[in-house]
Amino acid sequence: MINTINIEEIVYNLCVQANTVLPDDVFDKILNAYESETNDDAKQALGLILTNAQMAAEKKMPLCQDTGQVLVFVRGKCIPENINEIINNAVAKAYKENYFRQSVVKNALYERTNTKTNTPCIIYTEVTNSEFEIELLIKSGGSENVCATQMLSPSATEDEITEFVVSVVKKAGAKACPPYFIGVGIGGTMEYAGLLSKKALLLEENFDSVKAQSKPHDGGIAIPPYAEDNKNLAKKIKTEINKLEIGAAGLGGASTALDVKILTDFTHIACMPVAVTLNCHSMRHAKWNEKWKMENGKCEKEIGNRKWEIETVLKSKTDKISTKIHAFEIDKLKSLEIGQNILLSGEIYTARDMAHKRLLEMIEKDEELPFDLKDKIIFYAGPCPCSEDCVVGSIGPTTSSRMDKYAPIFYKKGVLATIGKGERSEEVQKALKETGGLYFTLIGGIACYLSEKFKKKELIAFEDLGTEAIYKFEVEDLPLRLDLK
Repeated sequence: MINTINIEEIVYNLCVQANTVLPDDVFDKILNAYESETNDDAKQALGLILTNAQMAAEKKMPLCQDTGQVLVFVRGKCIPENINEIINNAVAKAYKENYFRQSVVKNALYERTNTKTNTPCIIYTEVTNSEFEIELLIKSGGSENVCATQMLSPSATEDEITEFVVSVVKKAGAKACPPYFIGVGIGGTMEYAGLLSKKALLLEENFDSVKAQSKPHDGGIAIPPYAEDNKNLAKKIKTEINKLEIGAAGLGGASTALDVKILTDFTHIACMPVAVTLNCHSMRHAKWNEKWKMENGKCEKEIGNRKWEIETVLKSKTDKISTKIHAFEIDKLKSLEIGQNILLSGEIYTARDMAHKRLLEMIEKDEELPFDLKDKIIFYAGPCPCSEDCVVGSIGPTTSSRMDKYAPIFYKKGVLATIGKGERSEEVQKALKETGGLYFTLIGGIACYLSEKFKKKELIAFEDLGTEAIYKFEVEDLPLRLDLK
């Protein structure tokens, strides 16, 4: 029997591993997509994603600023009664000591104050005849927000299921940092299908040796029922998704889905629940058990000769098409063409959901704002914390559409530009045309790489919001793309 101290240490190490080092299978799929991509913009994005993965592993910094909601799957013969307490303690310690962003609030509706521990975790326990095993999945808010469940007709065909999954990805667009890993769960009830879709994400590549569940009597490992059928349907769905050509960071190209995996199970005769879980290109997970130790978490991947190739492609593309502009060069910024890449230097302000809500309340009450909005550039971001000797931890864009209800008012108050990821609403597009405002996009999921572009910071307002506080940053050569004007 594994003891309590060991479980806490294991979960701590899994948190660090999953947040800082991409698993081999994930890294390989991104690398394969990079090598086969013919769209220059998408290839550059994939190259930056690979570069970010290397930097994060070397520096032991988070791959993404959103270090997520922690999902933990525990399986085995003997599971301690206080397993939830053990896991939550380990996660809280790991997130504090490693400067991971703490993103969990106390209550979804009535008390959206940060617990400051990134707990409680979401924990699933399963008593089996197999060895003790812990598997951990880091799920970001941006990708979780675009997941979906639908109750299809019990007579729904594979084509109808495919159509639904593709529609979910199409609606997500670039909001959740494509290219995506996609898990599909079919069966049970509404919430059980969602759980199946999360488990599908964690399935191993080889369906013949996948460790899904223990046989009820002899303790052996069972191959998932209908594994080959699931594999064929997943292949069909992946093909249809990639026809959307959303591509890396929404820039087009061949890879919208890096992988699709499916789990199916029993259900009521009147039901066909289908759940789709989207995960960004940083499919952060790690697993430990008594036989493999941390097999899925070793993942110290070296690019070798390809590292030179990737760096060369990035440098040549940056030198060729990116224009260096300072934030105070307003006329130059407004003269940019849609689709143009720039390297921005100068002052920008971070503000996202809760900061926007407070600023709007102050505007409505005609109160003095903590900073003048005129000609300012607002970056939708909630960075990771860092030690006192650095400027910022991993930092990257959040989903812009969440700020769409505030953006028209802010542009009319004089905001020059906003920076984020994903599409904007028709109302925001209209406000841009009316005010001459700008919207820049930034590749999501390269937060470790981007942290080096931030040179100075100053707290401006709402310190109590933690990662959502407003900061003024001095940046140097922040790589942006003009998406709308």
